[in-house]
Order: sequence, then C-alpha cells, then structure tokens
Amino acid sequence: MGFLMFTARVHDLARQKSDTQYKLLKISRKLRDLQQYAAMVGNGNISIGDLLSSPGSMMGRSMAYIGYAHNTAMQYMQMNAPMMQMMYQQQMGGAMQNPQQMQQMQNYIMRSLYIQGREQAAQEEQKNLKVEEGKLAQEQETLKTLLDEITQELQEAKKARDEDVKMMAPKYTANA
Repeated sequence: MGFLMFTARVHDLARQKSDTQYKLLKISRKLRDLQQYAAMVGNGNISIGDLLSSPGSMMGRSMAYIGYAHNTAMQYMQMNAPMMQMMYQQQMGGAMQNPQQMQQMQNYIMRSLYIQGREQAAQEEQKNLKVEEGKLAQEQETLKTLLDEITQELQEAKKARDEDVKMMAPKYTANA
C-alpha cells in the first residue's frame, strides 16, 4: 500500500515541478522582454525601427507608450509655450526681428518643450518599469525557492518509494 502512495506522490511532485518550471520560464522570458523594453525607453526617442525590433510581448505596451509620450509632450508644450515665448519677447526688449527669425525661434521653443515633455513621459515609464521589474524578480525568486523545495521533496519521495519496493520484494533463502 505504501508503494502506491509513494508512487502517486512522486507523480504529483513531478507534475508540480513541471508546472513550476513552466511558470519560471514564462516569468524569466517576461522579465527579459521587460528589460529590453526598459533599455529601449531609457535610450530616449523610440522610433518605428525600435518598435519592430522590440519583443513581441512588449509591442502593445510600446505602442501605448508612444501614444502616451506624444500626448504628454504635446500637452506640456502647449501649456508652457506661451510663457516661454513671452519670456523670449521680454529678453529681446521689444526689438524688431524679421519674421523668419521669429518663426525659427518659435519652432525652437516648441521643439525644446516637446522634447522636455517626452523626457518626462520616459521618466514616468521608467519608474513604472522598475516597479514591475521588481515584482517579476520577486515572483521569480519565489518560484525558484518553490522549485528547490519541490525537487528536494521529490527526491525524498523517490527514495521512500524505492525503499518500500525493496521491502516488498520476496526474500528467498536456501534451506538445506
């Protein structure tokens, strides 16, 4: 009877070990993809080429980030542009400039503010990525610990099963 219980326990532990290894593999892959995406965000501007070379699991997040970063940058630019243009006019002291110089300066101010807005969005995304990466790393560590415990218990169950098999084996002795 003990043999059957140990065999069932070994089978259950082997399944648990396989499931845990699969979960660990999925989390490791997700963590790696997240780190690649974080490196891409950390580089600054994300281009279409960056999107195409990003991991498939991060494509949706990349697209959402690009939209968010653009909208945030536009909002930042629109909020701060009037103040910056007014400061520029004050610095110039009302001196007359040709229209081309005025347009170039306005373009420069708008582009600078847009870039600042994108940088703010990137910083927010990097904070979010660090939090998510920490959660994944913690979950990965928990699964590794669980896998070690399952492996140890599996070895003990196999050993107990094998000992029970030895005890059940017939013992023949020669009587002369």
